Amino acid sequence: MAKLSTFCYVLLLLVIICGEEMVPMIEAKDCNKVWTCKGDDRCRADCQNQFKGKGICDAYTAPLVPKQCFCVYPC
Repeated sequence: MAKLSTFCYVLLLLVIICGEEMVPMIEAKDCNKVWTCKGDDRCRADCQNQFKGKGICDAYTAPLVPKQCFCVYPC
């Protein structure tokens, strides 16, 4: 029983020491650009070539509003 208690105490101590405060957390921030879409393939290619990101055109738009290419890339 004493060995189990010692093991639990050491394990708890390790968890406390190696908590999240000790590990630096880096959050990647995404930026975005929007421009008039000239086709899905062109949108993806332009976004990848200019910003190393992922681009997609609007699926649905209001009448008389041109489709937009949304490009999301790492800042």
